[in-house]
Amino acid sequence: MPTDVANTKELKRLTNEALNYTGPRGILAAIVDELVGILESVSGFRVGQEQSLTEGETVCDDGLAISPAQAACCAGEYQRTAFFLRGAHSAILQALEAKPGGAVRVLYAGSGPYAALAVPLMTIFPPEKVKFTILDLHTESIQSVRTIVSELGLECSVESYVVTDACNYTIPPRGLPDILLCETMSTALEKEPQVGITRHLLGQAPDAIMVPESVRIEAFLVNTSDEPSMIIPESADPSGCRQPNRISLGPVFELSKAAIRSWAPNETHRLPAQSIRLPLIPKPSYRPFLFTTIITHGEHVLLTHDCNLTGIREIMEIDALAAGGDSYQFTYLLGQNPRLVAEASESHAQDSRRD
Repeated sequence: MPTDVANTKELKRLTNEALNYTGPRGILAAIVDELVGILESVSGFRVGQEQSLTEGETVCDDGLAISPAQAACCAGEYQRTAFFLRGAHSAILQALEAKPGGAVRVLYAGSGPYAALAVPLMTIFPPEKVKFTILDLHTESIQSVRTIVSELGLECSVESYVVTDACNYTIPPRGLPDILLCETMSTALEKEPQVGITRHLLGQAPDAIMVPESVRIEAFLVNTSDEPSMIIPESADPSGCRQPNRISLGPVFELSKAAIRSWAPNETHRLPAQSIRLPLIPKPSYRPFLFTTIITHGEHVLLTHDCNLTGIREIMEIDALAAGGDSYQFTYLLGQNPRLVAEASESHAQDSRRD
């Protein structure tokens, strides 16, 4: 019998609303705020006002594992949480169709202290249909999730709890997941280990559905005299009539199942990315930026400025003296500080030396 039946029922109601609501953003924000509020209240985990958010973060071989406090704050970002929940829900439905009569296994890597992309779905799917493995580097986060699951009476939905670096985790051969759920990233796939974790786990469970399904990074020339004051989510402006002037430079990098399969499995230093060629630059206020689009699963997409993950990041390697016709090759660097870097092509470098 659940310790807190009322909160379990309310969490289920809010989860259904978060999955299906299509009205004004302000109401969705309130729904997610209430949902996360339940997880916070039953967990006992609190972010203190005097506490530094970076206290407890860990630099790993494949990137920065943010602190439990930071992860708790991320759960409150409503558009991000709602669309990842929808993507995970959609992926589970797809996996259930492929396994009639069987249970779907979800490996959630980087749960944070609330497991906000898993616990709500435990109220929707019965444990005989979906089983979760909850993994996080920080013991404090796993202890918090254990408390939440116990208080809400959802223990049967959790197959196991794991405290480890996901990039070093060996999946039990008899427990291969049907879904790999991981949201350990920041803008333009910088700093955090999303690429390393996904690549490592998919190598062990190649048939698993990835959530997010795709993280796509593109380059644009942006009129910086307009952009900073125009933080309008693209999904709230489908016609683009309120967006600043941007000139597409093309795709740069994508994290997806197809991309991972194309990479050399033993590569430990860098991954291939695309090159761009600058067009005629209209005026000095135009600068190159990276834009991130996240397909959590199927139709559930986070566009530019929908959340912190899909903000924009200036390409600092391309200096103010760059001119139309200059080419730059991108590479994704692996290691403790993963990130995209751009280098001038050889022909451009030679032209610069002649100048």
